[in-house]
Amino acid sequence: MYPLPKFALGILIFSIHYSSSALDFAKIRSDITSQELILRSIEVKHGYLSPALIESLDSLVNLSLLANRLSDADNYIDRALQITRLGEGLYSPTQYRFLKSAIEIEMDQGNWKDAKEKLSYFKWLVDKKYDGSAADRVDLLRWIVGTHMRGFYEDDEQSEAEHLINATKISEVAVIYSQANKLVEFPSYLNLLLTLSNSYLLEVEGIRGGGSTSHRLRRLEPFELNMVEKRSDAENKRYRVGLEKLEMIRELSGKLFGNELEAKSMADLYIARWQDYFDRVEEQSLSLARGRAGLIMVGYDPTDVDRLVSDLSVLPLDELILKFSDIAQSSSVAGD
Repeated sequence: MYPLPKFALGILIFSIHYSSSALDFAKIRSDITSQELILRSIEVKHGYLSPALIESLDSLVNLSLLANRLSDADNYIDRALQITRLGEGLYSPTQYRFLKSAIEIEMDQGNWKDAKEKLSYFKWLVDKKYDGSAADRVDLLRWIVGTHMRGFYEDDEQSEAEHLINATKISEVAVIYSQANKLVEFPSYLNLLLTLSNSYLLEVEGIRGGGSTSHRLRRLEPFELNMVEKRSDAENKRYRVGLEKLEMIRELSGKLFGNELEAKSMADLYIARWQDYFDRVEEQSLSLARGRAGLIMVGYDPTDVDRLVSDLSVLPLDELILKFSDIAQSSSVAGD
């Protein structure tokens, strides 16, 4: 079994926002100075609250975040929101990117109370006032889910269950919304199904962790009766619904990718990892055998295939890779 404790899951599912080792801070500071000069020039010509400032403010927000100048980024965000709401209305979608940055800043600083207040407003906008394409709305919903998943790891213990329940509910809404808006024919829908299975996986982590989080996740409706599901039953339920989503990925992958056998075989390995996490030894053996046989039949070297089959942890948790050569290449790079 490949153990995935809470800390390890956090590393696998979420990436660090800013990688300082890859940044040229001198270049970033120079870019900030240049953008500030552009901003001042536009102010002189068009005024302090001109919509013409939005592009420069957007750039300054991103650059300030890269430079870890969070206070400056906050100020630019506030100003951009003010300009957007004055010029385009209170519900303008232009504000979304600035709201997301504002929430990320609060999270990066550990201000989860403020982050959740801003996130609540952002969810309301996306739920009640959204005006845009269905695909873009799904992307926003996935971002909200990711934020709640991050909250499970970083917010206080009393909020863990809240984050997990919200992540799962919103993931389920995104899947249903995608189905209703004919988005199931796009590869992004498969990643959405993977996101939903991850939500169930994190709920199992919360259940296994015990305490108030486990209790809240196992409460049965009607809540007034205060009935609590057995841990084994709660885990098995999530195993089944998560497996269902991964099997949907397998079925759909054959229609969306050129090599149907290869895509389905790779999906089998994602299923095998899921079964391993729940210690379903027999089921996992069947999935591994099916995935291995399919990839060899496609023409891949059995030695290379066995290397992947023996270490399913190289499969990304938050992204589907359904072409063997892609995962084999990334695994080789990671091992160098």
